Amino acid sequence: MFKRISQPSLLLAIILVAALISGCGAATDASKSISRGAINRGVIVQAESVRVNEYLNYYEQRFPEPVNQPLGLDLRLGNTHLPTAGGEIWLQIGLQAQHAEPESRTPLNLALVLDSSGSMSSSDKMPYLKQSLMVFLGSLHPDDIVAIVAYSGDARLIRPAQNVGSGDWIRQTVEKLHPGGSTNLHAGLMLGLEQVDENFDIRFSNRVILLTDGIANEGVTNADRIAADALAYNNQGIHLSTIGLGYDLNDHLLSTLARQGKGAYHFVDSAQEMEKVFMQEVEGLVEKVAADVRVSIRPTSGVELVSVTGFDGHIPADGAQVLLQDMGAGDSQVIMVRLDGHSGSMGSMTIAEVTLQYMDVFAQKPREIYETLTMRVLEDGHYNPLEDIEVCRNATIVKSAEALKTISDLVDSGRFLDAWQLAYDIEAELRRVSSVTGDAQMVQDADLFQRYLITLVSYLGYDPSEAQPTPLPLGEQPQRWGATPIPSMEDLPTIEVQ
Repeated sequence: MFKRISQPSLLLAIILVAALISGCGAATDASKSISRGAINRGVIVQAESVRVNEYLNYYEQRFPEPVNQPLGLDLRLGNTHLPTAGGEIWLQIGLQAQHAEPESRTPLNLALVLDSSGSMSSSDKMPYLKQSLMVFLGSLHPDDIVAIVAYSGDARLIRPAQNVGSGDWIRQTVEKLHPGGSTNLHAGLMLGLEQVDENFDIRFSNRVILLTDGIANEGVTNADRIAADALAYNNQGIHLSTIGLGYDLNDHLLSTLARQGKGAYHFVDSAQEMEKVFMQEVEGLVEKVAADVRVSIRPTSGVELVSVTGFDGHIPADGAQVLLQDMGAGDSQVIMVRLDGHSGSMGSMTIAEVTLQYMDVFAQKPREIYETLTMRVLEDGHYNPLEDIEVCRNATIVKSAEALKTISDLVDSGRFLDAWQLAYDIEAELRRVSSVTGDAQMVQDADLFQRYLITLVSYLGYDPSEAQPTPLPLGEQPQRWGATPIPSMEDLPTIEVQ
């Protein structure tokens, strides 16, 4: 199906679009956990908090480990055959970064910036912050350099930069944190960035990890100004990752800081999520392997590019270039692409050329992988563009994320029944696909949509699944029964009809 070619073949001129997918990053997956938290609390998931590609990249992928290079490209079709009449084509583009050997990990020059303001006092914030750091401590090396900054109404350097050693000093420092006061996020973030800058070493991974509920109400509170001031340090090679705690966080600010800081953005709403972030994904959180990652998709004659998941703008049918976030060790990333194949004659057909380009952080040189994608064109018959189980799984995840955005818009416009029906259909689809994939996460998602139906029923005032009769309209002809309430006899005057 795939043919590897050492150099790209000559192509007709096409329009390339630099399309930065919002929230599309290997370790940037807060959108999924934020959506889950909203549904579990019985509220509507806001459309702006659902970043589709970020939502998709929350899920486990099983791409092969690259060999002799830091980043690998894995292409997979929803169906390897296409009817002569043409049809929809689903393409899954998978990226997989090599895992780092523990003994060869780049040492850290790290500042932990910890929110200790009064808004962190709730049970889903400060306890998770402390527990998260205890888990994270297990991944640090004795020679890593760590500074600890706390902030409330002002910023305080709790412990200046020093080697981790046994880590006991970190445990003791974190345990002494107590929430109180206002939230000067800007001051705390700047102090953390300054600490890393003072010890900057090109041989180290220089970064800040900000743990906060993201509510700035003291000092500089404008999100754009905070992001702009952080960007000056990011441009000097200091990376920034953000970890959100609590359901009233400033999602836009934290996602912006992480995206421009070429770091990760997570949302911790449970002990399970804390383990996912600080045990399973900590490798990618601290060790970057690929920068300036981009994928070019060039359909061939007779094939058009229709959509790239996570991008809402216009994509030229002739091709596009997708800019992605930097990738850390062990990170995976997936892009779902839809193409439209026109009619053709039977036989082998080249449908697209895909190029992965990135900067190898360790070797400090650009790398490129180029592949052509072919399908077999067969006589017309039954055609399922999502015949492949893996591609079907990820396409269904994308559809569920897009449905959350649509449901939000439908509720805002008062179309509650349409919102309920969409959630009902997505739950059924998740259960159908999970029965084939055996993916426990999809079963949990189906249960989540079932929970969402209860919230949507509260807007409707009745449960459509119980098949209640449609209420009759009032005041319209020709209604003869039940159009208006029967008035009480005691309230009527008495007349005699001759």
